Amino acid sequence: MSPDERFAELWTDYLEGELDGPGLTELSDLLAADAGLVERAADLFQTHRLLGLISEEEPARQDHFVRDTLQQLPAAGDAFVSHVMSEVRSRAERRATGQFVRPSGATARSEWRIVFGLRQLRWIAAAAAVVLIGSLAFWLRSDDEQPIATDKEAPQQDPAAQVNVRLASSSQAKFFGELPPPVGSLLEPRREYVLTSGLVQIAFPDGASAILDGPAVFRVISPQTLALDMGRCSVHAPDGAEGFRVETPVTRVVDRGTRFSVSVGETSDTEVQIIEGAADIYGHVNNIDASSLTEVRLTDGEARRFASAGRLTTETVPFDATTYRRQLPDRVVSYVATKAADGGAEILESVTVQRGGRVVQIPVDELIPARLVWFRSKESRAFLCGGATLPASRADAVSDRSLITGVINPDGSRDPLTADPVMESGSGTPGLAIRFQRPVINGPGADVVLFDVQTFGNPPDGDAFHVSPLSFRDGLTSHTIRRYDLTMESPEAQVLTGLYVCFFKERVDSMAQLESLEYSMQKQGISFRGLAVGIDLSDMGYDVGEAVEGLFIQDAMDDNHHVDPVFIAGLPEKE
Repeated sequence: MSPDERFAELWTDYLEGELDGPGLTELSDLLAADAGLVERAADLFQTHRLLGLISEEEPARQDHFVRDTLQQLPAAGDAFVSHVMSEVRSRAERRATGQFVRPSGATARSEWRIVFGLRQLRWIAAAAAVVLIGSLAFWLRSDDEQPIATDKEAPQQDPAAQVNVRLASSSQAKFFGELPPPVGSLLEPRREYVLTSGLVQIAFPDGASAILDGPAVFRVISPQTLALDMGRCSVHAPDGAEGFRVETPVTRVVDRGTRFSVSVGETSDTEVQIIEGAADIYGHVNNIDASSLTEVRLTDGEARRFASAGRLTTETVPFDATTYRRQLPDRVVSYVATKAADGGAEILESVTVQRGGRVVQIPVDELIPARLVWFRSKESRAFLCGGATLPASRADAVSDRSLITGVINPDGSRDPLTADPVMESGSGTPGLAIRFQRPVINGPGADVVLFDVQTFGNPPDGDAFHVSPLSFRDGLTSHTIRRYDLTMESPEAQVLTGLYVCFFKERVDSMAQLESLEYSMQKQGISFRGLAVGIDLSDMGYDVGEAVEGLFIQDAMDDNHHVDPVFIAGLPEKE
């Protein structure tokens, strides 16, 4: 066995804490006989280019890992670590001044033969520890002489709190393998988030924000950096947030006071569109960082695509302002409700909506109540839900403020209405009709809000339904809603207090029968959530400013589940 091979073997055993006294003596003798072995060990630190440990771990976590590693090393061997770290510091200084040249050619190949020729798995573990020691020295090179603090001396802060990047808002967001983070929560640094559909807005502490369209894969790198591995984001960096960066597999986009969009394809090709201001784009060459970057300055109305297939290429592409998203869609954002004795939500107090791009919280007192005026089903089932006691008039079940009382399971049609619904006993249109206490004025965004009770056995996006005019005219049409604003996967959809379901032995053919037919109440043993969706009257063809007196709602009959309205109300006219 050559001295190089023996050194690699002894060094591996040392890092794993398996080197005995004679081994330490032999390793010391090797180092004394050949000072170049320390430099060779430092060369092996460059395995982080392949392991990817430096780019994939948060520095604070690396710091903690290094301390744990150092504590596990033999106490008598501190000199070895000192030698290696001294060489790393020297290289860091040379790298900073452009004097460091990374080993290549035969030398590098020789080192890799040594590394991977000896118990590959064990050496990778050892190299990972050494990489982290070296990387910590690199990050701390400005104060190398200061000792590394122990956990007792410097309690670790939450890395997420240090970065302080938050999920500002979301719209119908779905994440692979997990529920979406609650709005306002801190995002974990360096953690890979996979947004499969919907939209999220991320807020950075310096005022920058990014809206991501699903599907997208992203990570928060620092308080000023977002990594986008795939998908599209729209960035706004106002005054004070200059220098904000978006890292992609082939580029680094640096804001210079601007709005821009970045789109990353499945093959890592990156398209940058500048909406306002300017940005500098640096292309990563072979995934090597700052010392091997080329710069392109783009300004208003310019767009370019970057790709890397062995070498970086760039081409001008047509400018398309539609790639930039200035805000999330108008929608129901959240709601506030009282809590019952079991901790579940019960009485609605307010609803928060985004209308015309503006987020407003509306107290329930300011909503326009809707009274049930028609109900028809083709067969018997449960038609009411609520607490142990229902409202005196069953028709009030969709207009009182309780989120557990409602007129549920109406029938409907696969095809939405194209003509006025018939509301006469014996031959009426299946479904339910409501009339508002006063007309609802069509404005920007949602004009009507509908709450629905749902359990995990039902469609997670909400039960699909058609909403139609009570009276059609030219230009009016039915609108189908298949996905709610607040779904079973939305953190803002609250768990409701326990409820009863009222089963009817006969079908309901009119409002008179809904009020008079007998039913049996059954306490539900499963939990329900309160879903919500906003209805935009413009989607039905109503003109802006037009007054609407009522609506007709039918289940879309696309599965065995039916829509279960527990609260319907109009929103007040937007000031």
